[in-house]
Order: sequence, then structure tokens, then C-alpha cells
Amino acid sequence: MTTEPLRLDEAGAVFPYVNTTSLWVHRCAKRMLELDPQLDPLAAMHTVDDMATSPRWRLMLPEAVAEALYADDPRTGPLSFATRVAPQR
Repeated sequence: MTTEPLRLDEAGAVFPYVNTTSLWVHRCAKRMLELDPQLDPLAAMHTVDDMATSPRWRLMLPEAVAEALYADDPRTGPLSFATRVAPQR
């Protein structure tokens, strides 16, 4: 049994939903840091805060979003935001 509030989608299906964006951001960033301990916590919060503006991500549970981001890609291996090079300006 889930402790999340429930929400109906357009087809009438019930799914768990995190009501507040701040809680969603906190939980998603927390899971990202568990998956990538080298990640800077502030960078995780900024990334997730930006993602929370997208209805596509926001409707998903935050832990599922983090796990989707870090899912192994058979071609490139697991993603790490900690090892990404910042774009040159």
C-alpha cells in the first residue's frame, strides 16, 4: 500500500503523486545523490528544480525519475552528472 496521495489521470486510472513541488525536488535530488555519491548536492538540486517545471517528469514519482536518469545505457554505461564537463562559453 502506498503512502502517496492519489491522482487520477485522463483515463481515470489512479496513480501515486507527490503534491508539493518542494517535496518532489527534495526526494528526487536525494535519490540522485544515493545513485551518484560524487554528485554535488547543489548541482543535483538545480537539475531537479529545473526538471520539476516539466509536467512529464513532475507527474512521475521523484525516485522513479532519478532512477530513469541513471538507468544503464547499453552503449554508454551508467550516467554520472558528477563527471560531466560543463559546456564552454
